[in-house]
Amino acid sequence: MSWPAAERRAVDVENAGVRPWDDASPRRIKVVQTIPALIADLPLPVLRDDQIADAFEAAHDAVAALTRQALVAGLPQLGHLVAVLIRSDAVASSRIEQVRTTSEALAVALADLDETGDAIVPADASETWLVAGAVEAVQSAIDTRPGNITDQWLTGLHRGLLRHDREITPRHLGAWRDCVVWIGETRQHAEFEGPPYELIPVLVADLLAFTARHDVPPLAKAAIAHAQFETIHPFVDGNGRVGRALVHSLIGSPEVPVPVAHGLLSDLSGYVAGLAAYRAGGIGEWLATFAIAVERGATAAVGLIQSLDKLRAHYRRSLPTRTGSVTRQLLDDLIGQPVVTALMLQRRYGISAPRASQLTTQLVDAEILRRSSAWAPTTRRVWVAPDVLAAIDAIGEQLPRSPG
Repeated sequence: MSWPAAERRAVDVENAGVRPWDDASPRRIKVVQTIPALIADLPLPVLRDDQIADAFEAAHDAVAALTRQALVAGLPQLGHLVAVLIRSDAVASSRIEQVRTTSEALAVALADLDETGDAIVPADASETWLVAGAVEAVQSAIDTRPGNITDQWLTGLHRGLLRHDREITPRHLGAWRDCVVWIGETRQHAEFEGPPYELIPVLVADLLAFTARHDVPPLAKAAIAHAQFETIHPFVDGNGRVGRALVHSLIGSPEVPVPVAHGLLSDLSGYVAGLAAYRAGGIGEWLATFAIAVERGATAAVGLIQSLDKLRAHYRRSLPTRTGSVTRQLLDDLIGQPVVTALMLQRRYGISAPRASQLTTQLVDAEILRRSSAWAPTTRRVWVAPDVLAAIDAIGEQLPRSPG
């Protein structure tokens, strides 16, 4: 299967980490920069390999099964399920970069984004806010079709994703890098170094032209665009999370998002090896790796939807209410927004403060809600639906995990 390998350019550069007092520390070092080929007009290789064909077929079948399962849940639950899957994918994408938070902390942070007044989540909860930024990035990608992907959209995605990152300098937030970037402990021994930053505008423009093509199947387009983006590495940080969010704009238009990041997280070493294979011209290996990740993510999402549907039925049995009542609406809404405050209830359902207090008391007594322990105490009482949070956490347990 023919696909051009990235150029590996050996360059002699100054050693920024030189130790002048150490004779063994060189003043100049040799590095290898990886420069991807331009792909906007390349013909897509014919996928004749049975393994690749089987992986793509399994991925398509899993995505179709996910869509069917979500539609079975019905409206208005579909909107809640979409919200849960977006959140789940963003959490997995962040975990790949070793950015972690608890499902409860994230849920409280996302609820806090919709409110005014005293903040629930402190500003110094940086990792939680970073994951919340990833949720917004995935949502933006799902709402953006390939023809609307621009360099301004990518830089805006980066700005929103990392606006709470304390380590990134202001000039690099939402901007192409103006420096070298590598993966590894030192530049001299880097596993990967991106292309010179002067080439980024041309390489990104070429990538965007590729994403606008109509002759490349969506799944293959998403796989190639992601690997090409990661090879360009246009930002100083956040490239992985932006690149995985980009997948959602290209993977097609399923009614529900596929948490591909979960599939990639399940085999991190395979993910890294697949990207390396792509850069070496082994597009077949990368396409198979990506398709398997899509299939795993979609299959795990089906299990999540089934769990949440059973939980919704359990809620209704635990607290019987009439159709159309505020209590029934709240029970259904907890699936997509498992955090409530009295102020949220008053605004969302147009009820009084005493009625909001009565509702939370009812649900606490029924063991549907409990008081949140995240960042307690706060200026407001916050309740969470622990069974929903547990179901979201369980999606990761459905998949195998290999070290990476």
